[in-house]
Amino acid sequence: MKLYDVLDQKISKIRFNYTYEDGYGLQQFQSQIRLSNGKILLIPNVPDTEEDLTETYERGKASNFRKAKRCGLAWRLLFKNKKIVDIHFKYLDNEPYEDSSCILVLDNDKFITENNSGPQGLTDIDLIIMDSDQYEEYKDEELEYRSLKNEILLIDLDKR
Repeated sequence: MKLYDVLDQKISKIRFNYTYEDGYGLQQFQSQIRLSNGKILLIPNVPDTEEDLTETYERGKASNFRKAKRCGLAWRLLFKNKKIVDIHFKYLDNEPYEDSSCILVLDNDKFITENNSGPQGLTDIDLIIMDSDQYEEYKDEELEYRSLKNEILLIDLDKR
């Protein structure tokens, strides 16, 4: 499953793994998203449209999907059966910003991303679900946000 295959898929479940402290004194968080087609993926960091997300999931998952923790009911209601209509990636100096997860744009005007690593007590490590106003506040002025659907895929097509 390629990155562009995620577009127009519905989210059926999101589970996560949380590690309070890894070997470097950092907290770790990893979302696992099951789509309506049964595929499971990790939230990508870079817009590699040729990468197989199913293989990346198998190599990079922290634990089996069934053993991962469930999100609370209030959060599940915000994303369950919602369609992914776009994916935004962060860029710094015209290069993908690899230190940050992408942002999934849902058909209910919600945005999903994650903070997946950081020092204990200094960083909120968690799944982040935002509305459009919160998303605008979330944006970092130093970064550029590019749409997979409206920018990245068009650039890929131009290269071919």
